[in-house]
Amino acid sequence: MKNTHFATVALLAFGLILILDGCLQPEPWHLRARKEGDTVQLCISQKLECPQPGIGTDSISVYRYDSLLSNQLVWEAASETESTFDGMVTYGIPPKNWHNKLTPPALVCGKSYLVNPGALFFALKCDGTVVVF
Repeated sequence: MKNTHFATVALLAFGLILILDGCLQPEPWHLRARKEGDTVQLCISQKLECPQPGIGTDSISVYRYDSLLSNQLVWEAASETESTFDGMVTYGIPPKNWHNKLTPPALVCGKSYLVNPGALFFALKCDGTVVVF
């Protein structure tokens, strides 16, 4: 009888942990992008509003996304003294108190770029517009 009671309590506790874990998932990332001169301005946030003060991350990376197997890291920036910013960043220019870990090449029209955090994509179309997907 004690074993059955213990198993029932353990099963209920495990179920509660699974439910709470599902409720505590981090908010999804959102990306907005627009053409800014010869580059692209990105807004990375965890809310629909952007900019969003207090974005917590210690690095930003951008990959040129050619295929599932062939992607190239083209830009990476890291925090020097703090790991929060307002989400606004121009490709190739790190936020205040951050530094480039990798100097970026110019964006190529017609190519897709994967942005982390968030694993979100943008592309610079050859007509100069930017799309997010």
